Amino acid sequence: MGALLEIRIPNDELHRRLGGGIPAGSIVLIEGDRGTGKSIFCQRLLYGFLKNNHTVTYVSTQLTTPEFINQMDSLGYGVIQDLVKRRLSFVSLYPLLVGVSERNRFLQKLGGASPLWGSDVVIIDSLSSLLPANPDMNDIRAFLVHLKRVTSLGKVVIMTANPGDMPSDVLGVVEEVSTLLIRLSVKVFGGDLKNSATIIKYNNAVGVFQKIIPFRVEPKVGFIVEIAAVV
Repeated sequence: MGALLEIRIPNDELHRRLGGGIPAGSIVLIEGDRGTGKSIFCQRLLYGFLKNNHTVTYVSTQLTTPEFINQMDSLGYGVIQDLVKRRLSFVSLYPLLVGVSERNRFLQKLGGASPLWGSDVVIIDSLSSLLPANPDMNDIRAFLVHLKRVTSLGKVVIMTANPGDMPSDVLGVVEEVSTLLIRLSVKVFGGDLKNSATIIKYNNAVGVFQKIIPFRVEPKVGFIVEIAAVV
């Protein structure tokens, strides 16, 4: 049995639906269009890792630090103490993304920022926002080799991506390297819009997992796994 980084929190079945947790050494890709819940999914995983004594680095391309703290608090996932005690490192790239020309070197800079990779888990939300309009495939492959080195140490790397914002060849390479690929979508179910996560690939699964995980999000309650399946 391989080692698992647990994400268990009270009154939440996501850990069980994902086979007990996230296997050490995983490269996780969470992809979906805007509004499908990629960031929320990551923030639920983040909170679960912290509550099970794993250290996390969270890199955001959308939120400033105050916005991130408020977002987590709105879900009932308070993280201030984790930030103070340095169990959680939050890195906002939002101010830097204003200069589009700088994106040409973002992956190289990110891979070379050693302190970011010291945590048990590194979350990049989102990879697609870091890429230039015409990314160099050599840079992409070099970054993915770096991720392989990091995860070979038993760490977990989680990335989100919007397929519509990435060239298909780049997305294909990232999907190929990932060991756990989760695709989020919003569908009509019972007359309502429902979020669902479909596990496309899970190479290193330790326990039994559920292929389709319907979920919803409630203020101060957070991520809730639905009982009914989404067709």
